[in-house]
Amino acid sequence: MSITDRNKKILDLLRKNKTMANKDFLKELYVSEATLRRDLTKLEKQGFIQRTHGGAVLKETLTVESSLSFRTQAQIKEKKQIAQATLDLISGDTSYFFDSSSTVGHLIPLLNNYKNLSIVTNGLNNALLLSTLTSDSTLYIAPGEVDCKTSSILGVKTIEFIEQFNCNAFIFSCSGISLYGISEANHTQSLIKKSMLTNSKIHILIADSTKFGKVFLSQLCHFDEIDYLITDKMPNEDYLKLLKNSQTKLIIG
Repeated sequence: MSITDRNKKILDLLRKNKTMANKDFLKELYVSEATLRRDLTKLEKQGFIQRTHGGAVLKETLTVESSLSFRTQAQIKEKKQIAQATLDLISGDTSYFFDSSSTVGHLIPLLNNYKNLSIVTNGLNNALLLSTLTSDSTLYIAPGEVDCKTSSILGVKTIEFIEQFNCNAFIFSCSGISLYGISEANHTQSLIKKSMLTNSKIHILIADSTKFGKVFLSQLCHFDEIDYLITDKMPNEDYLKLLKNSQTKLIIG
């Protein structure tokens, strides 16, 4: 059993049992105590578990989505670097889905030199930023219920609107990135992004390095569904192997 398979097995066991003793892990995994100790230490460093005396307990997944006002003040330098790097993947006469993230918000002011863009978004703040562009772009903003905390538009009508479009690319951020995929704190937000993923050809995830090692309530997608990952720091070797296997191109801004 490979390291990744063992780690997945450990997390599956903890999701089922919440807490387990080392002796029970050894029975299930057929590994040495030293190997188990290394695996548990690694998972603890990644934020998935908490080691206890003689065992381990699963850390509860996060369910609280940060407000937009908080997110716009966090990692500003890193988000600007990521936005600048994203420009290499932007071209005129092209259609895009944009999510409501603050990271995408840093990209929008850089788009004035791109002509004839068609952009669909569920972000109120991002739509406002898009409306100030001087280029001849077309903006579509989804209807639905306004989530004032995140400046997002959510709900069934939002998804129905998104399903009317076929865009060339989807540019988005997320709440968390772990070795087991991309996650969101808000399940409804996740459903909106899933719809944008389904209705676009190219998927570009832009997320700063603080998102790595975090798991949130709703699973959004796996790495093999992402074409590009743009971040500000080189992730560790485990992520590099996963990105290579998933054929996801990594760009460091």
